[in-house]
Amino acid sequence: MATKARLLFQRGNYFSAKKVVDRLFRPDRETDSANYYAHYVAYQVYEAVGDNAKALKHLEAAKRLNDEATKVATSTNAALAAARFDFQNQELKIAKLKAQELQRNVAFERSQSRFERILFFSIGGATLILLAILSFSLFTIRRSRNGERTANARLGATNVALEKALAAKTEFLATTSHEIRTPLNGILGMAQVMLADRSLEPATRERIGVVHGAGLAMRALVDDILDVAKMEQGDLTIERQPMDLCETLSQVAAVWKDQANSRGLSFNLDIERAPRWIESDAGRIRQIIFNLLANALKFTESGSIGIMAEAVSDAEGSGEILRIAVSDTGIGIPADKCEEIFESFKQVDGGTTRKFSGTGLGLAICRNLAEALGGSIAVASELGAGSRFVVTLPLDRVEAPETTSPTVGDENILLVIEPNPIARGMLKRFLSQHADGLVFVADVPAAKAEFEKGPLALILADEAAFVRDGVQSDEVVEEVAGAAHNAGANFALMVNTPDEAARARLASLGVDHVIAKPIAGAALADQLFGNGTTSSTVRPLVSRAA
Repeated sequence: MATKARLLFQRGNYFSAKKVVDRLFRPDRETDSANYYAHYVAYQVYEAVGDNAKALKHLEAAKRLNDEATKVATSTNAALAAARFDFQNQELKIAKLKAQELQRNVAFERSQSRFERILFFSIGGATLILLAILSFSLFTIRRSRNGERTANARLGATNVALEKALAAKTEFLATTSHEIRTPLNGILGMAQVMLADRSLEPATRERIGVVHGAGLAMRALVDDILDVAKMEQGDLTIERQPMDLCETLSQVAAVWKDQANSRGLSFNLDIERAPRWIESDAGRIRQIIFNLLANALKFTESGSIGIMAEAVSDAEGSGEILRIAVSDTGIGIPADKCEEIFESFKQVDGGTTRKFSGTGLGLAICRNLAEALGGSIAVASELGAGSRFVVTLPLDRVEAPETTSPTVGDENILLVIEPNPIARGMLKRFLSQHADGLVFVADVPAAKAEFEKGPLALILADEAAFVRDGVQSDEVVEEVAGAAHNAGANFALMVNTPDEAARARLASLGVDHVIAKPIAGAALADQLFGNGTTSSTVRPLVSRAA
């Protein structure tokens, strides 16, 4: 608008220019430095139309704005000069800082160089020291290795000597125990024969009973030592055959029930949930339970002892296991001794050994037998409240087998080949009441002579009759078996704890029936004559309780 008014003014159209200026400067409009040009145009227009008052007013406004602009320019120049001064100041400071930084860099480089020299010398010194230490260590290690080799050689020789001594000790124990057991069986057998005589005087019967009881204890000790020796030699045999578990446990319970009742203890037998026919080693299971019951009776003064057997699911739930528990209300076992008692010759303490006696072999034998059967044994006990021994075994159910046994005819003779005179006396006692006639011979030649004298129903022989130079002669066994068959008789051989391999070998030699020793006299008669007086699963002639 100011430019339009100026153009009208320059053209001489003053009044039109005045109208534009009037509209430009309304009374309520404020002006600032940007309106300087408009005020100056208004001054010229009003002066041209003769309105001096407004012309003066706009001239003053233009002057005021010009003065303000001058002041602003002056202050701006001063500020610019100050800024330039500050800029120079900052550049000076920057130069000083750069100089200081340069000095610091120089000092750092010097320090780093000095540090590198120190580090180099330190590493060099440490390397020399390390080399010296390594050299010394190598020398020491070589000397120690040579000493260790020498010690190992000596230790190896000592171990070999110890192993030989241990093997010799074990063999001595096994041989001695076996040799002791033979006459001991005779002593016990004759004691049983004498005790069976009703005409025996009471005083004499009591004395023989003492002898018989001491013999039982000694036989149990000998058997335990023999078992431990076999376990150490690795000769422990397991014979898995069909067995009547309930009948076996009932027989074991029958042996111990009277002893428990005589001491005022109740005896509990829980086999309702137990499987009947299983495949396992009846003799080994009986031995485990006998030892556990012997300990239960030994350490229980009041309350009860018992046997519980059941079939339960295994941990994976895919099969069954057999669990047999023997519990008592005796003195109990401290918690820190529950594992130690399964070691050989170990008992809870010396006081217990002195008070209750015992060798400490029973539980070690139980654990070894349980592991040999593929299971385990554990104990849970509370001091003063009793103990519970749990035997866990694999469970293999089988059908009841058809039992067969050699029989003796009504009019025939039984020939017994037994080199031990004590054993002949025992066999005569138990077999004479069943057979029509008994003939005893000491060796095979005498037996061959008897084959020609008359008809025989059965030849019963002990394996000791076929031993030549300490080794059983299979040729003689086969020869006697053939002669027995030619005479129309069956041949039965009594063998000490035969395994499956031994049974198969003897069967191939012509042996009709293998009878495992030790065996009770009544059980032997039952197997020979089939009168059903005892079960086919028999207990040993002498108790194994220790």
